Amino acid sequence: MNTKQKEFENGILTNQMDVNSNDFEKLQAKLLNKSRERNDEQRLKIELLALRFKIEDYLQNEDPEIKSAGEFIKQYLKVLQIKQYSFANYIGIKPSNLSKLLKGDRPINYELALILGKVFKINPIYWIEIQAKNELIRLKKEKDKELHNYSLRDLLKSNKNIVPHYL
Repeated sequence: MNTKQKEFENGILTNQMDVNSNDFEKLQAKLLNKSRERNDEQRLKIELLALRFKIEDYLQNEDPEIKSAGEFIKQYLKVLQIKQYSFANYIGIKPSNLSKLLKGDRPINYELALILGKVFKINPIYWIEIQAKNELIRLKKEKDKELHNYSLRDLLKSNKNIVPHYL
């Protein structure tokens, strides 16, 4: 079996490259030239796509660091060069409420999630999931000791059920 076929089957699409090599410098130069050729619309599209990936990554990541939905909204507004006051008026909320939302002091309701989804072209459920994830992280930290009292093994034992050895 040739090396390229083996790499493909293993999920590796390229060989490791020495970052001090001429080949690497050529690759960097080529990528830099390609990025310079992009127009403003292409750059904006890439930045918005990157933001969506950041949200998806946050939702899938097990890291207990909390990032509020407001932090992501701020990033969208920055990329799109939209003032907070203008955005608040556009979506029909008071600027002070938007400010609280951006700080993480105010939750996103379902209606606002729909609006944000429509405006930023992102699935509205993401905004609710960010909020739900953050609330679960907060509660887990707060109730961590109490949560250790619960297990399926103990429940089965207390009901005199058979306890599988893998539990």
